[in-house]
Amino acid sequence: MLLKMSAQKKICSFVFLLTIILMFNAEENEEDGFCYKKDGVSECVSLQNFNLTRLDGGQVGDITEIFLQDGKTLQMETLNTRPLVFEIPDFLSDEECEHFINVANNIGMKASYTERQTTQKGISLMDINSDKKLSLAEMKLTIENGFDIYLEDEDVIEMYKLMKIDTNNDNFITQAEMKDFSPQKMANYLSDFLKEHPEKHSRYSKQAWLYPDQSTDEVFNLVQKRVSEVVQLPMSLIQLSDFQVVNYGINGHYNAHLDSSHIRKEQQCCDRGRYSKCRICRYMTILFYLNDVDDGGETAFPFANKDSINHTNSHLNRVQHLYKKCHEVDLRVPAEKRKAIIWYNHFIDESTGWMGDIDEYTLHGGCPVKAGEKWIANFWIKTNDEKSIDLDKIKNLLMK
Repeated sequence: MLLKMSAQKKICSFVFLLTIILMFNAEENEEDGFCYKKDGVSECVSLQNFNLTRLDGGQVGDITEIFLQDGKTLQMETLNTRPLVFEIPDFLSDEECEHFINVANNIGMKASYTERQTTQKGISLMDINSDKKLSLAEMKLTIENGFDIYLEDEDVIEMYKLMKIDTNNDNFITQAEMKDFSPQKMANYLSDFLKEHPEKHSRYSKQAWLYPDQSTDEVFNLVQKRVSEVVQLPMSLIQLSDFQVVNYGINGHYNAHLDSSHIRKEQQCCDRGRYSKCRICRYMTILFYLNDVDDGGETAFPFANKDSINHTNSHLNRVQHLYKKCHEVDLRVPAEKRKAIIWYNHFIDESTGWMGDIDEYTLHGGCPVKAGEKWIANFWIKTNDEKSIDLDKIKNLLMK
């Protein structure tokens, strides 16, 4: 049950409230689709008529009370509307937070990586002003774009010196100086550099994966059901998604990024086990904070509430570089144990009722941990932009 309240009269029972009862305790019927309760009456939606949901955020500060089937009551606050971000304190219990940390440790935490962290045959030179030479800023962009590594001016100058690229020491790399330039040599240099300065990578953390449809963990199953009720999506779709536990130590961070990709019809969405020549497709993100961070570790949204997005300027100004620029971001969510935040990486396509264009305002990242450590869990609700693909996956899951 969901009860929405204004920011000014958050908990006053005498305020007129819009009550929506929509609980996907969902008996999923293989033939009829999804059955759920609405206004106390059981209803079923066929697979073909089922559409993705998007919660109504109302205005910033609005509170929605959510009465769960297990008797637990949650309060969901609208933190922001551009992008739409919700916050739910005490979504998890202390025991559930500790459970996920223990499970991840038992699985084995491995260094986090990004898709661009692979050896490349070549790189794109970011000659922004087309003057046929690279300034320090343009070289930093070249390295960020090609290797996902964020250097400072002094790092680039030291690289020039050791690789003997900048022959006249003017901090510009000309076409003539590029003749002896080798992308592979740069890749080798940066690989060695990261061993001494891992914090220079866009992502500095450890991670472990849990897969809902492969898990028999009772705690994990209960949390999935809770997510299903809150976001008003059936369990079968939740179970097709991915759950990632992440640990950040001192200086641990994740520079600003999108959790999903722009829709490109010529490129399929990635499936588990297939991560090349495909794109990441995540309709929405539920992020859980599993511990209190002594200092730092906020989740920041650099594009939040901007009138427009200029990608060239944002790259030149290194807006994504949260390791250095987190304090400049207006929308920062503190890392507080048991809390969940929710946002939609995509809009809904009105013609299909399924995943539509990406919301670029959801660009976000993790600010550096200054003291203590940070544990989070990402629950990515994965869909394709082709509805029929997901419906087939749901049918296959229900038949197991």
